[in-house]
Amino acid sequence: DDDDDDDDDDDDEDGTATEGDLGLPEETMMKLRQAYRPVIVCVNKVDLVADDDGDNIVEQNNGEKKKKSPSSSVYVNTPAKAIQTIQKWRSALPDAFAILPTCAADGPNDPGVVALRSILLANDPNVDVGSAIRGLGRPLPAMFAATKNMISNEEARAILPVGPPLYHPDFFTDRTDRFCASELIRETLFENLGKELPYCCEVRVETFDESERYAGEDDEDDEDLYGVVKSNDKKNRPLVRIGAMILVERDSQKGIVVGKGGQKIKDVGVEARGKLEEFFGVKVFLDLRVKVDKNWRNNKDKLKQFGYM
Repeated sequence: DDDDDDDDDDDDEDGTATEGDLGLPEETMMKLRQAYRPVIVCVNKVDLVADDDGDNIVEQNNGEKKKKSPSSSVYVNTPAKAIQTIQKWRSALPDAFAILPTCAADGPNDPGVVALRSILLANDPNVDVGSAIRGLGRPLPAMFAATKNMISNEEARAILPVGPPLYHPDFFTDRTDRFCASELIRETLFENLGKELPYCCEVRVETFDESERYAGEDDEDDEDLYGVVKSNDKKNRPLVRIGAMILVERDSQKGIVVGKGGQKIKDVGVEARGKLEEFFGVKVFLDLRVKVDKNWRNNKDKLKQFGYM
């Protein structure tokens, strides 16, 4: 997704936005332009846009002026800067199926998120795409291709046609245990840090030791002289040992993640370990470390290594 609170950059002379304007390398933009599947762009954080023209200011009965409530007005009167960003994306990706303003921080009921979800779930007979789009407020010409201001349920269904299942119903995921572990740790980071830390954390699982995962499964419990069942020694309990590195871009961010006296990273570890134990169904030993990897998000090799490209 794209954050539209960056400074405006000049477009090319022909009015087409460049990759520098949109914060993506040309290689990525080229892949999006050549994609054989429908492309949907979400312009996030529209609630944080501050317009020089005062679009976010309202006058009170007493003559005083104050900012509009983001949740109630941002879609009814989409800020001019957000509109400009949507238009830039449309000029860069003229064939994109939809370019939607969103405010993901408002959660699943945010009008932009609802609109995106309705498009992706249009095959559900209970979903009304038109109603969800109207929830975004006034129509924005650049949101949809071919100068449309609205899309129908049929058009939305066409981008995700119903077909045979790609996986067996019992198939849980096609990702590895390492990947699932890193995502659970990353989720816990965001839940604990909230807006304190920019979304620039990467979690790399460096060790995933399963040598004790199935320990004691074949051992039977013993009974004492009175018939009371005594469980096996705790040492024989199944265990997975996970060592993960949390990457941030600056020393100041490392301090936020670690917290005073290491308390924040300890809290994250305790909560993440609980999630991992529930997910894997065994006891988990979790070792978390924090490392500064400056500007890793701007390093093409790192982005490829981490699976973003």
